[in-house]
Amino acid sequence: MESFKAKIFIYFDVEHHNHNTGSFPSNNDDRDILKKPLNSIFVALRGDIQSTPDFDTHVTVSIENDYIILSVSGNNMSKFRASLLSFLRLVDLAYSVLYLDK
Repeated sequence: MESFKAKIFIYFDVEHHNHNTGSFPSNNDDRDILKKPLNSIFVALRGDIQSTPDFDTHVTVSIENDYIILSVSGNNMSKFRASLLSFLRLVDLAYSVLYLDK
């Protein structure tokens, strides 16, 4: 049986951002700028993983220094792809909500 795996690293590049800082005031340390939005996305992912029924995929999320690691694995290609796209859409939505351009 075929096994499908993906490990996705989610991080923000503060050097090239072209959006406003939303509700996260800037300061001199880029790491502090990233902590709140990264933690917000991590909490959203973790909550969704815990509340979502098992669709024959195994999903884990962890937070490291300045990035989030999302790991997805499964044996059914359709369910794997659906789970992966669902979590990527959630990350995109969370990011969009955090950084609304006015």
